[in-house]
Amino acid sequence: MPRLFIGIELPDAYRQELNPLIKALSSLTDASTNWSKPDTWHLTLKFLGETDEARIPSLKAALAAVDFTAFTLRAGGAGAFPDARRPKVLWLGLAEGGEQSADLTGAIEDGLAALGIPREKKPFRPHLTLGRVRRPAPGDWTPVLDAAAAHEWPPFTVTHFTLWQSTLTPKGAIHTALAEFPAQ
Repeated sequence: MPRLFIGIELPDAYRQELNPLIKALSSLTDASTNWSKPDTWHLTLKFLGETDEARIPSLKAALAAVDFTAFTLRAGGAGAFPDARRPKVLWLGLAEGGEQSADLTGAIEDGLAALGIPREKKPFRPHLTLGRVRRPAPGDWTPVLDAAAAHEWPPFTVTHFTLWQSTLTPKGAIHTALAEFPAQ
């Protein structure tokens, strides 16, 4: 069964700036961290997980009916889940477009609920994952998060969202776009 998620693809300007940022951040910690890769970096709106292939046409139809207006998105700020003292995930927040991303996620949740797909229990917290900390190192994570937050990101216009298939491999995930859904 394919592993699916719905997300917003990031522009080339973001992908090109990711590696230099990751290099700078990784020099600030000894923790074992799986850093995001430019070719798979995205904003997740909804993770569907393992999905029966027979459901994909109805998913596409429900997503095609989602009505949203193009909006501006810009990364800004940084944080960690569950918190900065013992981070598992390092992320960038959104300086612009957070509310619109949440509204879009709500519309997607509404459309998929009609297909019997459960809504997320936790509130949507828009973020761009920078890395997953596998083995925390002792020390203060403030310099890492401060460096990530200080990076200036350009605004871009979200004109569509995408249904992705994520194939896990020993070298990392490979994301394949199955369909794009434009703003109305």
